[in-house]
Amino acid sequence: MSVFEEFKIGTKVFLDDEYGVVIDLKEHENSTIIRWDTPKENDFEDWCSMWFSFIQIGGKIVDQNYQFRYINDDGSLKDRI
Repeated sequence: MSVFEEFKIGTKVFLDDEYGVVIDLKEHENSTIIRWDTPKENDFEDWCSMWFSFIQIGGKIVDQNYQFRYINDDGSLKDRI
C-alpha cells in the first residue's frame, strides 16, 4: 500500500505545526478535506489530489492515538465548558 492510499477518512495528519484529521465532507466530488485542530468553527482545507504536495512540504500521517485539543476524531468541535 502506498502512503497516498493511507490518506482516508479518519487519518490523523500533521503539517506546519498543526494537527488535523481527514473528514467526510465534500465540497465537490473529488474533495479530500482536512479539519485542523483549532478552536475555529470552520477550519477546513481541501487537499483534493494534492497528497504528493502535502508530503513534499512536510505533511505526514501521525499516530492514530494522538489526542486533539479542540476537535474530536471525526473533526467536530469538542464541547466547550
